[in-house]
Amino acid sequence: MPGSAVIYEVTLDADADISAELDSWLSKHVHDMLQLPGFLDAKILPPETRAASANSNTSIRRVVRYKLASQTDLEHYFQAHAAHMRAEAVTRFGNRLSTSRRVLDENGTELPDINISGTAVATGVPVMLQCLNCGVPLTGKYCVTCGQQNHTYAAPLWTVINDFFGNHFGFDTKFFHSILPLLFRPGFLSREYSAGRRVRYINPLRLYIFSSIVLFFIAWTVASPQIARLNNANCIGEQNCHATSKLFTPDQQKNNANPSVPNKLKQPVLNNSQGKPADAANAPVQNESVSGTMFGKRFEMSKTEFINRLIHDFEVYLPKMMFVFLPLVALLLKLFYIRSKRYYMEHLIFTLHNHAFIYTAMICILLAGMLGTHFSWLATPTHYFNDVVGWYMVVYIFLAMLFYYRQSFIKTLAKFLLLGFIYWLALLTTFVLGVVLILTDVLAV
Repeated sequence: MPGSAVIYEVTLDADADISAELDSWLSKHVHDMLQLPGFLDAKILPPETRAASANSNTSIRRVVRYKLASQTDLEHYFQAHAAHMRAEAVTRFGNRLSTSRRVLDENGTELPDINISGTAVATGVPVMLQCLNCGVPLTGKYCVTCGQQNHTYAAPLWTVINDFFGNHFGFDTKFFHSILPLLFRPGFLSREYSAGRRVRYINPLRLYIFSSIVLFFIAWTVASPQIARLNNANCIGEQNCHATSKLFTPDQQKNNANPSVPNKLKQPVLNNSQGKPADAANAPVQNESVSGTMFGKRFEMSKTEFINRLIHDFEVYLPKMMFVFLPLVALLLKLFYIRSKRYYMEHLIFTLHNHAFIYTAMICILLAGMLGTHFSWLATPTHYFNDVVGWYMVVYIFLAMLFYYRQSFIKTLAKFLLLGFIYWLALLTTFVLGVVLILTDVLAV
């Protein structure tokens, strides 16, 4: 009867390898469904696993039974909400997930077909979704007519926020599918990407950018306190170093530390408001300076200012230098493996994955170094840990080449050694050119 409670049963069959991702999504989806009008309760039946057959892989089955107040509420759901609630599953899982639906009464007896706005919804036959923009039937993630993504933001706020961060930063199950192979399965992610199995893993460029951001952030955070000590390297004795810093007012200290401020506008070391030179008896400071000629231009500045400018420019330009260096490495691989008939982009993907691994390993080294610095009893274990990680990086890159390009051990070893020599030579050349550009900017007044 239209006024009686009904059970809306949804059956989901999916590939076994997405079971964790499906269960995580399903719990949120059921919660969202219960926010809709007319939905009273929901029950997820015990999981089922279906054995592989000759025509299919091992799959899992999830069955959800929603209880609604009446058949009228169910019909309203079909008309107003079903399209965008189902579109979310299609967008997320694509052809890895298939669904079927039926309607039961409270006793579990299947009800006959329900007519909604003149369209018969047969038992077990999914409703064809339509593009919310132009109304054309959807056959995939994007509309074939207007190109709009099969997605809606007519959902609870938390779902929208989670979807945003998942799309733009990749911190869903893709992270866990990617990080372990990245660290412990050399060449695996690159092989998967070249084979077209890409949905379950983080995009290689995104993985590289994220690891480089974290690395350089930690590197400058860890290194800054050590480098900053050079600013007072001209002081004689610890007392005098403290005395020197006190000679500046807070505004003068900020002004002098700013690399964009011309040297002539920076404040000299003062010991009183009349601008007299600091008394050597009170603050014996060796006011060393850096001077010379570069590209025909004379420069002169204090050693402190020079160091501050150098550190600032390295922080800005070093990540950019490494990013520009990657296409050159991919080109080198293309030349060494020209008979492999792989496209240039495949070599670039391999380069991105391996540099993401190297950056992640260096992050581990830096974090271990921080622990060794703050806890003296960890200094020795940290030293050995860094040695192990360093050699692991060497072995990892060799194995990645061996497993990805699938040439013989001897050929791979020979190319690995020669590539390593050229790589470090090219890296040194790039670094030297970068230093020249940095010095040009540092010494510009």
